[in-house]
Amino acid sequence: MRSEWTKFDVAELQGLLLESSDLKSFLFRLTQVAAQELARNGTAYCSVTVLRERRWATVGFSEEVAASLDDLQYSTGEGPCMTALKTGRVVDVPDLVHDDRWPAYRRPALEAGIRAVLAVPIVLELGAQAALNCYAEEAGAFDNEDKASVEAFADLTASSVRLAVRLETEMERSSDLKAALESRTAINLASGVIMAQSGCTQEQAVEILRRASSSRNVKLRDVASQILARFNEIDPATHFD
Repeated sequence: MRSEWTKFDVAELQGLLLESSDLKSFLFRLTQVAAQELARNGTAYCSVTVLRERRWATVGFSEEVAASLDDLQYSTGEGPCMTALKTGRVVDVPDLVHDDRWPAYRRPALEAGIRAVLAVPIVLELGAQAALNCYAEEAGAFDNEDKASVEAFADLTASSVRLAVRLETEMERSSDLKAALESRTAINLASGVIMAQSGCTQEQAVEILRRASSSRNVKLRDVASQILARFNEIDPATHFD
């Protein structure tokens, strides 16, 4: 397979990132570009795996089959992509028929019609790792030119992927912080209601909420929200709203 690899530059990648709503949409479009270029002379599928906080996830793929092949590696605990991430080295599998490094992965991958695999690490920041995974139905599908092109593409996209992962992480942290503040607001307001009704202290009111949470097997914030709902204070807002 010969690939006239699209000559992406940093500006184009940054533009792609700015046009994407989140990490998944950015990497989805990125894998579409890779798959289109590699599939000029045969069927190819691409995906991007990200490892964060010891969790594996396929966050972008050109076709569902690529995501399924990634999931197969996560479930079996072995495969080209996982090896590439663990070693930080490119893993080239010209023909799965003659490669027995991952026996639990090999058979179902062959049954899915996959013969060649190319997994290229993408260097991210400390605490996160990624890899560009390429699958083909033809043995020996990725020649030396393709391999060099995929590695160059992975190097070029590394900074954009790092930025996308960083933005996604910050958004998750912001969401967690907002949820925590909303929870605290609900608990404080519900405690005030209990204090007004029973004349108890704030500590005693919070303890009443905790006992109710434990006995009902319901989250503390949900118990507080139920109390506030009775006083038309449903889902209290914080200064973030």
